[in-house]
Amino acid sequence: MLGVIGGLIWLAMLVLGIGPYHVEGPTLTPSPTETQTPSRTVSTTAAATSTVTVTNTITPTTTNTLTPSPTPELLPFILAGEPETMSSEMIPQQQLGCDWLVIAGQVWDLGDEPVTGLTLHLFGELGGYTIDRFVLSGSALAYGESGYQFALQNLVVDSQDSLFIQLVDTNEIPLSRPYAIQTYEDCGKNLILINFKQVR
Repeated sequence: MLGVIGGLIWLAMLVLGIGPYHVEGPTLTPSPTETQTPSRTVSTTAAATSTVTVTNTITPTTTNTLTPSPTPELLPFILAGEPETMSSEMIPQQQLGCDWLVIAGQVWDLGDEPVTGLTLHLFGELGGYTIDRFVLSGSALAYGESGYQFALQNLVVDSQDSLFIQLVDTNEIPLSRPYAIQTYEDCGKNLILINFKQVR
């Protein structure tokens, strides 16, 4: 009986693979799985560069436009011809010798008629003296109906652009522009004749 029971146990162990008859299958060692760590890609974004553009701004310079000066207003009287020089002895009525500088002449209107009562102004500097004198046309008849005369003693000297004569009205408003008088240290040129003529 025991032998039968032992045989059955042996057979069961053989069939079922229990006990010493247990067959162990090959142990599978799992191969390590390569875990690929994704490589870190460093993306470098170039920082935006500020480009400074230097622009030379040319500021236009202000150009001074030359405005032509207006034409001087034409005054009513101008010189009639050029001044004439001679000796004061040519006018014997005046009895003025060589030590006198005489500036004289006449004033005429548009029709070449004598104009009396206008003022002649002699001014400037001569021989270190200041000259500022007035006479009326028609006050020195030795030179004509509208004659005038300035007589300056001991001033027969050479000068240029320092003594002037101008025709003005009774309020000293100019009737002509001032004209420079050239004088001479010469007895033969101590009388200077300057005449005025109306032009408008």
